[in-house]
Amino acid sequence: MILGPDIDLLENTGHNMKTNFCVVFLLFFFSSYSQELIYNLDTSAFTIIKNPADTVMTADDNIRFYKNFRVRGNIEKGYVQMGSGDNPNLVLVDGQLNQNVELWSNLNGSGAIRLYNYDVNGTEVSRISLITNYNGSQDARIITDELEIKGGSDLAELFEITNEKDRIKPGLLVALDPDSPGQLRISESAYDRNIAGVISGANGIKPGILMGQEGTLANGGDLVTISGRTYVQCNTLGGPIKIGDLLTSSPVPGEAMKAGKRRKSRGAVIGKAMSNLDQGSQYVLVLVNLQ
Repeated sequence: MILGPDIDLLENTGHNMKTNFCVVFLLFFFSSYSQELIYNLDTSAFTIIKNPADTVMTADDNIRFYKNFRVRGNIEKGYVQMGSGDNPNLVLVDGQLNQNVELWSNLNGSGAIRLYNYDVNGTEVSRISLITNYNGSQDARIITDELEIKGGSDLAELFEITNEKDRIKPGLLVALDPDSPGQLRISESAYDRNIAGVISGANGIKPGILMGQEGTLANGGDLVTISGRTYVQCNTLGGPIKIGDLLTSSPVPGEAMKAGKRRKSRGAVIGKAMSNLDQGSQYVLVLVNLQ
């Protein structure tokens, strides 16, 4: 059996809808020169048009669509469209909410998921696009107006930390390792101008954005916070820490302290304290901002 490339299932809005009806499947055999076949079923109509060789029913009763197959209700309420061939796709349109959802396996050489929102005039007002091969670059890209992340509060990058693994703990300060390009080590001195960030994940605060590039020096196995809010292991060797105090590295490996010496602090500040520490050594919430 041969069917055409475009099949529309349309509501006939000129008649009242019946509460119960039976859908009857009919098999139509016609030659390759057939142009159009319409079958009305009370409130619906099947339309088969164009080149019938584009859609085939196989011997095992499976229908294979080589072009487009569309299922529509009242077009103002929305429809679903499935396309095959060179650009396989699935499109869902909500006519009332003016929203589209599109899934493409080949959109200009890329897989893509696109969500659109339109105003009453049909003008695009917002969208989210997930593209697997952006502009042929072989790089995946997400495009949207705003991005809200609810599972973490800092920006972290992947680094290799050269210290022994049992010393690498969340909340410790790390600095550039002068003997290992692109890698870090736990800080070991006060006012260290090689200070680079904080090992992520202390006290349950996780990164919201992770960055790294595989196969380059800009990658590694340890998450290091370079911006945002995270907990840092601090002590009071520089005096009690109050909210708003600048923090720097201390003589204790990996621990931060109050930066009381302005000149020595330049280039050695990890960020600002967002909680207090009167004595001892414990976690302090810090707004990481290298300076």
